[in-house]
Amino acid sequence: MDKDKIGFGEALCILLIVILSHMILTLPKAILESQGTGSILNIIYISILGFILIFIFTKLYSNFSGKDILDISEFIGGKILKFVLGVFFICYFLFIASLLVRNTSESFRTMYLQNTPVPYLIFALLVGASYVNRLGSGATIKANLIIVPVVFIVLDLIFMSSINNFSFGRLFPIMGYGAKNTFINGITNLYIFGGSIFFLFIMPMLKKPEEFNKIAFLSTGIYSVSTFLTILGLLLTFPISISSGSNVPIYMQTREITIGNFIQRTDAFFVIICFITLLSYLSIIMNFITRIFKKITNIKDKNIVSNCFLAILFGISLLYSNIIQVRKFQSIYYKDCFLFILVGTFILLIIANLKLKLKNKNERKNIIE
Repeated sequence: MDKDKIGFGEALCILLIVILSHMILTLPKAILESQGTGSILNIIYISILGFILIFIFTKLYSNFSGKDILDISEFIGGKILKFVLGVFFICYFLFIASLLVRNTSESFRTMYLQNTPVPYLIFALLVGASYVNRLGSGATIKANLIIVPVVFIVLDLIFMSSINNFSFGRLFPIMGYGAKNTFINGITNLYIFGGSIFFLFIMPMLKKPEEFNKIAFLSTGIYSVSTFLTILGLLLTFPISISSGSNVPIYMQTREITIGNFIQRTDAFFVIICFITLLSYLSIIMNFITRIFKKITNIKDKNIVSNCFLAILFGISLLYSNIIQVRKFQSIYYKDCFLFILVGTFILLIIANLKLKLKNKNERKNIIE
């Protein structure tokens, strides 16, 4: 990522692989569980808020073209603030990656590998991620150009293949657990835009920084539409008690799909897609972690620490006692962390813009004098 700049499509796929990983494995259950049949209204509401926040974000970011959040923090508070913020984001990325890795391992074990200990599955996933990292970040980014469209095609096929099982009566009551839960408590579901955290670091990587706004709005739109269709398909296919009760609702949906007598057990293909998507996600997130680490420590070769962070990720993934605790962290702490970063980012950008404005004003004053 350091040597070669990336284009529009590559940057977009980096952002999309994050939401796809969570959408396949964790996002639908969390939303359906908290919102019930009100999930559709909640997604529409959250999507509108998401676009408003992205608009404000891009306006605040417009004065810092070519810089990431660490550069902006250094402009505000020097190297100390840059270091503190860098360590925080490394911890955050390791935290969300550990939740997904542990959830995926538990899900794979439930679906196909009941007799395999979870630590073995986690280790296998991270060994795969380590191998992908050895191929280089450029190879992973190029592979995403294929993986992301394939995953979207698979999700579209799942939706269309489930149409025969749709029942629109399952959408009611449309307000779910009430207006307060949908529009007040449900605001925490802004975390569906968790991939937007990568906006903070992707600007210096772009061949054309002027495309940043277009990437931000387009990825937000795709996040919104894909989440809406996924949740809608699940609500129409199953009663809410079943769709919210399954650990991986989309997997359950694929098990209902048969095409004549010659295409069955499509869930096995879905598991393969999950595995490939997760490996791509882990490779991308490790590249961002090592990129941040290099920036705050000035090491020459960031690749030498990649396996160290994978080992740390392995240890963190084992700290969760069971899948129930993983879900608790996802439904509470993950949301809280994202909202904290969201608010903190806007505060930093406002301070940075005020400082830049004051600096420019003083410079103009000195020139006049």
